[in-house]
Amino acid sequence: MLFNSIQFALFLPVAFALYWFVFNKSSKSQNILLLLASLVFYAWADYRFLILLFASILINYYVGLKIFRTEKEAHKKRYLWLGLVFNIGILFFFKYFNFFAESFISLFNVFNAGIKFNALKIILPLGISFFTFQMLGYIIDIHREETEPCNNLLDFAVYVAFFPKLLAGPIERAQKFLPQIAAKRIFNAAQATDGLRQMLWGLFVKLVVSNNCAIYADNIYNGYASSNGSTLLLGAVFYMFQIYGDFSGYSNIAIGVSKLFGINLMTNFARPFFSTNISDFWKKWHISLTSWMMDYVNNPLSFKLRRYKKVGMSLSIVCTFLLVGFWHGAEWKYLLYGLLHGIYFIPLLLMKNSKRSSLVAKGKLLPGFKETAQMIGLFFLVCLTGIFFRADSISDAIKFISGIFNLSLFSVPVFQYRAIAILTLCFVLFMLVVEWITREKDHPLIDFETKYPVVVRWGVYYALSVVIFIFSGGAQPFIYFQF
Repeated sequence: MLFNSIQFALFLPVAFALYWFVFNKSSKSQNILLLLASLVFYAWADYRFLILLFASILINYYVGLKIFRTEKEAHKKRYLWLGLVFNIGILFFFKYFNFFAESFISLFNVFNAGIKFNALKIILPLGISFFTFQMLGYIIDIHREETEPCNNLLDFAVYVAFFPKLLAGPIERAQKFLPQIAAKRIFNAAQATDGLRQMLWGLFVKLVVSNNCAIYADNIYNGYASSNGSTLLLGAVFYMFQIYGDFSGYSNIAIGVSKLFGINLMTNFARPFFSTNISDFWKKWHISLTSWMMDYVNNPLSFKLRRYKKVGMSLSIVCTFLLVGFWHGAEWKYLLYGLLHGIYFIPLLLMKNSKRSSLVAKGKLLPGFKETAQMIGLFFLVCLTGIFFRADSISDAIKFISGIFNLSLFSVPVFQYRAIAILTLCFVLFMLVVEWITREKDHPLIDFETKYPVVVRWGVYYALSVVIFIFSGGAQPFIYFQF
């Protein structure tokens, strides 16, 4: 059930009405409704994996309790390892088994072993990377004594399965989420209205910006062999705005939907294209994954390698981003994507500048020349690296990039429906301008209620709705569902 589907447009009002008018007597009844709604939502996508979701809920619930209640450290570690093996095991089987098997067989066949392998037809459960990482963080935090386990199975089940975040995050931490559902929620009209505004902006970014960019990105990537350099560069730009609009749009819709039920989710994107270095970019891009990787991979690894100083720090960050790349999929191109981003950190680490993260041109209308040059340079660096993410293979990505850097880069881009492409770029520019002006806010429409008169507010809402209705770029699935 997609956020932009007719089914969800019917599902959401029904769930909302039942939640606030029927199941509103206590936190328990509210959580029963949320769990039932979440199971319906997930079953609509693929009911076969409900058993896997139930298994993840039950096993991690009891592992968390055992880690907390066991006194001996050795026994605590046994239960921790039990949880790690289960979570990583299901992720390995469903997402990475064929990759490792094929790579292992290919290595042996280098020596003419003649081994054949028929890949298993494994269907990837929707949301598995997100809820599995959430569970890994949960049991690790309990073992670190950074949080206590949830003693209520119903609350814990809602934490795992809450439908706005179930399929593509954000990857929520128990410390923030569980207290919100332990108490009875009281309807807050201002919060719900803000959720609707955030949903509207997310739908615009996804349906108008991302879906229209996808049309041209797909056409250019599919025909890259016969395209000139300027067309290929524009294709890389289109794809970067496609994936940003797709995932940030999803995140805004998910956060907005959650607010309708009185629950706040963490911000997952914070205007990453207005970053001036790669460290700042990753603090603003897919924030829930980046912070997870830093807390559970980079920080422990850099502590282990601290004796090697800058070399150890560089090695830990490269390993962390290799895992970031591999999280996205079981292909060598994702590993290379992560490796490149890890390498981009090394100059910052050597200059001890990796922790700097500030709002660009804070309190100013426009950035300075240096900041503008840094933002543009970083954007194109990320675009070029994104080619490895989008291309069908590493070799295709290398050919794509080599096609950019020749004299045809200075020629006029060539593709069909140029007028519509220009309109799409206007939508992108509008998105960037609005996000720049509101870069100090949680989302672009957050303060409309108090800042503008009712005529202006509803004029903007109506205009965005009309644009969404007329210019939605066809049916495009959310990219991160495949991860």
